[in-house]
Formats: sequence, structure tokens, C-alpha cells
Amino acid sequence: MKLYCPFAASFFLFFIASSFTAASQMKSCCEPDSVKLVSAIKQPRGTLRMIKILDSINRNANPEDFYVMNTQRAAAFKKKLATEKDPNKRLNYYFQYSVESLNAGNTDEAIGVLSQVINAMKITQENFTPQFKLFFDQLAIAYMRKGELENCAANHNPQSCIIPIQGNGIHKLTSGSEHAIDIYKIILNKFPDDLQSRYLLNIAYMTLGKYPAEVPKQWLIESGVFNQTNTGNIILKDIGGKKGVDMNGISGGCVVDDLDNDGLLDIMATSYGLSDQIRYMHQMKDGTFKTETTTSGLVGITGGLNMIHADYNNDGFKDIVVLRGGWWGRNAKFPFSLLKNNGNNTFDDVTIELGLYSPAPTQSASWGDFNNDGWVDLFVAHENYPCQLFINEKGKFKDVAKKYGLNITTFAKGCVWGDINNDGFPDLYLSALGAPNKLWLNKPGAVTGERIFEDISKAAGVEEPIYSFPTWFFDFDNDGFLDLFVSGYDTKRFSEVGGDAARDMLGMPALGELPRLYHNNGNNTFTDVSAAYGVDHVNYAMGCNFGDIDNDGWPDYYLGTGAPEYTTIVPNKLYHNLGGKKFEDITYATNTGHIQKGHAVAFADIDNDGDQDIYAVMGGAVEGDRFRNVLFENTSATGNHWVKLKLEGVTANRAAIGARIRIKVKMPDNSFQNFYHTVCTGGSFGSQTLTVEAGLGKATGIEEIEIEWPNAKQTKEIITGVAIDTELKIKEGVGKL
Repeated sequence: MKLYCPFAASFFLFFIASSFTAASQMKSCCEPDSVKLVSAIKQPRGTLRMIKILDSINRNANPEDFYVMNTQRAAAFKKKLATEKDPNKRLNYYFQYSVESLNAGNTDEAIGVLSQVINAMKITQENFTPQFKLFFDQLAIAYMRKGELENCAANHNPQSCIIPIQGNGIHKLTSGSEHAIDIYKIILNKFPDDLQSRYLLNIAYMTLGKYPAEVPKQWLIESGVFNQTNTGNIILKDIGGKKGVDMNGISGGCVVDDLDNDGLLDIMATSYGLSDQIRYMHQMKDGTFKTETTTSGLVGITGGLNMIHADYNNDGFKDIVVLRGGWWGRNAKFPFSLLKNNGNNTFDDVTIELGLYSPAPTQSASWGDFNNDGWVDLFVAHENYPCQLFINEKGKFKDVAKKYGLNITTFAKGCVWGDINNDGFPDLYLSALGAPNKLWLNKPGAVTGERIFEDISKAAGVEEPIYSFPTWFFDFDNDGFLDLFVSGYDTKRFSEVGGDAARDMLGMPALGELPRLYHNNGNNTFTDVSAAYGVDHVNYAMGCNFGDIDNDGWPDYYLGTGAPEYTTIVPNKLYHNLGGKKFEDITYATNTGHIQKGHAVAFADIDNDGDQDIYAVMGGAVEGDRFRNVLFENTSATGNHWVKLKLEGVTANRAAIGARIRIKVKMPDNSFQNFYHTVCTGGSFGSQTLTVEAGLGKATGIEEIEIEWPNAKQTKEIITGVAIDTELKIKEGVGKL
């Protein structure tokens, strides 16, 4: 096993006792919402088969293969310490034991071990060498995490972990941050160019309400970086706890949509741990949510890093794919699940019976009717396994990826369908880690009615960033052509995420991978406009999605950021679209800069008041890095208008996924403006409502709504007489209902 710290044996002349006693553990703050649940209903055979498969995988999982099994990994290192006599190996085992203890949520244990080692080795300011720095770094972040657990987790409130930290977000229990500050001062006195420690020092002072006044001037990150103009008058506040949707978990996915067709949006969310239970949160008439996992038939359906939904069988109810095994390598042979929605708040796992059983690591998939036959197909982007294209044959599936040349093997991280040339057929984009990204053009084949896919990635100019993660298509400038966003995610710099955040705040050149904003030129090529539009910042986005947070008609986006290390407590980011001409960072102005790790994101009007809210899954990649999901309620008073369009396909797929919509509105100056939308669930990490929630800005009225249906004939319909600030159901061939 790789040693973290190759000290010479002479450095370790002390025999540290191998028994550890931590005075009090904070692990209770890190536990999932509840213990193992028992189903309240009889589960069908398909669900029971999947539960058995998942349970077997979980019980037989090797901790060396899965870094989320931190309790077992810590126990293994403690066992090695009981017998190991070699001083150098013992030192390394102590360090690794402390790492895994912290990752398991045993914060006090990690602090105790590290303190014992440092004291035994008599490390002081004078003999503090680069070799010893690793222990100090780990001890400092352990104290930071202790402060988070005692305050932000155990005493959670809407201001917890939102930077700039203020009000009720300031820690009442101060010892964790105080000890961290003392250690970071030691580190920075010896290593003044350590930007990550500098960033974390400023955050630690902030948690105590002592930023910026008491931060030593040589290490201060000026408070001016948090001064932003809120041009959209956007007001957001976390009400996840109030509404009962603040699920406590690690990284995971989410689906936000009306899952029982009662007119209210529901939420389903996952947590990454092997045995973490999926949660179904059903919205009640009073606007609160009731967790109905036990009555939904989902008990035992565990794990999941991402989710994506559609109506695969055209029965009018949204079904859900749960994706598993992402990041865990070739040994992570987890199947994904297709959960059939029965329409009565219950779900059946139909993966095996429908021909979808595919044990391989993945966290991204996308629904799209690539041949417009009225049945949505499923592309699954595996990690270092051949990708799969499951054609939907009237409710059953067959893998045809090889036939269409889409069985690429790469470290796939995101995938989305989008019609880049407006020919009525969706094209496919794939983001990858450490390899060029792919764009396949969906074209007519030699045989009438047949489709083929052409790799135009290089010619289109969309292969970068080489280290990519979430991605999506959206028309950010409303010119009628889908543009492309691809996040950067530099795994080579995982240990410097905080340092990169400091570099950005200090106006220093970026070192990590930048995102790309590609403008569609209308000829199957794209232009990188990232710098021109102000989005060329290192953000380490893990999950993200787009929506229109102020109903001005121009799509904005929210980034869930971070990396596995506890040091990556960097803010999630909200970017506001300024009329299709530029994006501005309004994170701090809108109190959305949550510094816990962000994953799946969904924009949706959850409270049915006409503006979109944001639901975000929080938590990291290790067992103890749990946090509560957030629901940012939108109470902005913008004066902007909106319309909601729920489409129902007939010859097109029932949910109308892929339908293109043009909304023509009249503005106060009597000019006309077109707003463009595509029916989809958003980006590749997070799954939001299939109802089109369209902002209309200051429009005085809607002139017409044009819909191009994703059917064999690409039928177009013009709808008139639609009022602003209304919700409308439109059925293919019928019009308004």
C-alpha cells in the first residue's frame, strides 16, 4: 500500500500507545437520517431481486476498493498498528488511521491520534519541516471539521455554511475554529505561500465572526471579494429544514417533478454510500413534504450518485433511473436501476425484466428519442466501460450502442442530448475525465428512416476541457440554437482546491481546469466564449444545472462545487445571465455560497408561486462528510412575468422530451422578443421538472407559442391566446387543454 509520508525511521523514536480514547465523538451528526427501514408494502419480484443484488454487493464489498467504507478502512489500519514494529511503517499507519477516522466521521479520534504523534515527535515551530507539514495540515482540517459538526450540522440553521458567514451562521462553539487558526498560523509562518492554508485561515476567522478585522494582514483575503451587485434583486433563503426536504447524506442525485400528477412537485434524492437508502419526499397540500420511502416500495433500493427521469412507457407518470458506482473504478460493478412509477406514489424496480441490467460504474445517463419513434431511449455513460445506447422498443430495451458507434470506452462523467442543428433529431454530447469530449451528430442513414451518428467533436471545437464533469445544452442568448456548457474538473489538483479558490479571490492566474461556454455558430461548429462572458473561473463543479432564477427570460446556472478532501470547503456558485451578453457571479449577493460540497442541482418552482427555487444535494464522497440538502426558496420581487407549459405527446413520446419551444412576447416598447426552450431535465447532474418554466421578463403579453414536436414528421403547432403568469397544458394535435 502506498505510504503517505515516507519519513526516515530515525524521525520516529517514540513508541506511541496503540489504544485510542476520544473523549466525545461527533459521529452522531454524520449518521444518515435513520437506521435501516422496513417496507410498509409488499414489494414486487423485480424490486426484491435488485435489493438482493445490492445487498450482496454491499456485504461483500472490499474496503480497499471503496473509499466510502471509511470505518472499515480505519479499523484495518488500527489492526496493522497492533502488530507492526517498524517505526517508519507505524508512523505512516498512524497518519492513514487518522485520515480514515476523520473520513469516517470520528473527528475527535483523528484529532487525538494526530496530536499524540506531533507531541511524541516534539514538533515545534523551530523544527517544523516540510516533512512534518502533512500532519499539521491534517490536524488543522480535523479541527475545522469538528467546528462544522458541532455548529453547522448539530445546530443547523438557514445561515449555516453560507459565505460570507454571518448572523446565525457564526459558530457558537468556537474551539474547533480556534484550534484550526492556531495551526494555520504555524503553517503559514513556515510556508507563507501556502494559499490553501491562507484561504482556510480566513474561513476559520469568518466562522468566529472575526473576519476581516482580526485576520493577520499578511494573510488576509480582502473582504471586497464578497461585495457583489444584485442586479436582478434576487432573494434566496434555505428553507430545506422548514419544508422537510433537508435529507442528511453524502453526495448524491435528485429528481424534482410531479411524480403523482397531483399538481405539486415532489423530490427524490439519493446518497452515495453503499447502504444509503434512497428517499422519496412527497409534497403535501400545505407545501410541506412527507417522507414516504417505506410506503413507496423503495426500501432496500440503496446507493446512487445521480438520478435522471422520463416517462419510458408513455403511461403519463415519470420513471426514474438511479446510477451507481461512479468514481470507484473497474471493481465497482454496480447495476443502475430503472424505477417504474406506478402512479400511486409507489415504484417498482424493473431493471432486469426490461433488459437493462448492466453492472458497471456510472454516474451519468440521458433520455432522448434519437429516432423520433415516440419512445424515449436511454444513453448510459459508463466509466472506463463501453457506453450503452438502449433503444426503447415499446417499453423494453436493447443495447444498440455498438451498431451506432457509441460504445466508446472512456472515463465518462456527463452526457446530454440536444438538437444542435435544429433538424428535429437530438444529437449527443459526452464529457470525459482526462480525454477529449465527444459530440455525435445524429444524421439520416442510407436506409430511409434509419439514423447514424457522426463524431464531429474536433471539427465542432468542443473537445475541451480535457478534465470535464457536468454538462448541458441551453440557448443562453436566445438566438434559436442550443449552446453548450462544460464544467472543468481538474483531478490533478484535488489537494489544492482551496488554494485555487484563494487564487481566484486574489485575482491571481488560474492553475486548475477552466469550464467552457460554447456558442453555437449555427453550422455544426461552436466558439469558446468563456472569457468574453465572464465564466472562465476555476470552480470544481461536481453538480450543476440551469434555470431562470429571476424570470427575465435568460437562463442562469448554479454550480455545486468541491472535491473529496475535507479541505475543499469552497463556495457553490450562482451565475446570472445579463440579457445573453454576459454572466455575472451573484453568489455572495444572493446568499447561495454554501461551502459544503454540492452535487445534484434542480431548478423548479417547488412552491408554485411562479418563480424557480433551487434544490441542491449536499455532502462529500466519504462516509463522514454528510450534510443536509438545501432548498433555496425564491422570494425575489423582480416584477418579471412567466408561463408554465406542460406538454403531452401523442405520436411523440408522452413527456415530449426533446420538443422545441419558441415563445414570442411583446415588450413594453412594442418590440418583440423570442425565448427558446427545449423539454428536458436540465444538465447531466441533477434532474429537474419536465414542465417548461419559462421567464418572460417585462413582457406585456404572449403573441404566440410555437412547438415543434419530437415525432416522425416534426409537427409544428402554433398556440395563441395564452395569458402571462399562467400554467398551461398542451396536447399534441389538440392544443390547449
